[in-house]
Amino acid sequence: MEMINKSLDNITNYTRLLSYFSPVLIHAVFGSHTVKLYLSRNQFVLSTVDTTYSDGDRYMPARAIADALNSYLPGIKNVLVLGTGLGSIVRVLHNRGCDPVFTLVENDNTVLQWAEAIFAKEGIGGINPVCEDALKYMEQNTSKYDLIFVDVFIGRKVPAWVTTENFLNLCINSLSTNGHLALNYMINDLSEWNGVKQLFMDLFKNHREIDLGENRILIV
Repeated sequence: MEMINKSLDNITNYTRLLSYFSPVLIHAVFGSHTVKLYLSRNQFVLSTVDTTYSDGDRYMPARAIADALNSYLPGIKNVLVLGTGLGSIVRVLHNRGCDPVFTLVENDNTVLQWAEAIFAKEGIGGINPVCEDALKYMEQNTSKYDLIFVDVFIGRKVPAWVTTENFLNLCINSLSTNGHLALNYMINDLSEWNGVKQLFMDLFKNHREIDLGENRILIV
């Protein structure tokens, strides 16, 4: 944590200005699982070999969820985020005056520490970080949440277990009264996506689908 805090302390106004022209590397951990933290247009972006994650308060899936649930936001007291990345949903809701307690579940401890350090530097509190596999966490969970955001990816693909009846029911059973489940899905295979849509139709008659191109947000 000390190293990432030092890297964040070294960000100057010039660094922020430069980031509008080209992403600036802030911190990196190299090895079998290399991850890099960039500042891009004054927003933090996480980069791996496969893809990039998060985009500060510009992260479209998080913005789409906030828009769809806008009237519900004032009543949200606690949020569970499965697949935290840098926690863009935290920043998006915070910027809209919604400051619940966030439980951030992420299986990469390096990434989780980065997110925690960034929020601390920005003065955003109410963060409960949990380094855990999302499925394992849900299998043990006994808490209730007003909003559960599932944003779990391996590279650019959603793991198969995320879109199973078992996992979705674990999520639904962890919602408070009138709570909402939101899932970010990326279409890589049309037949797989059709299967996911059918499952949601079978399980949740009143779910909503938001089209973000190759990304789709499913809200229950």
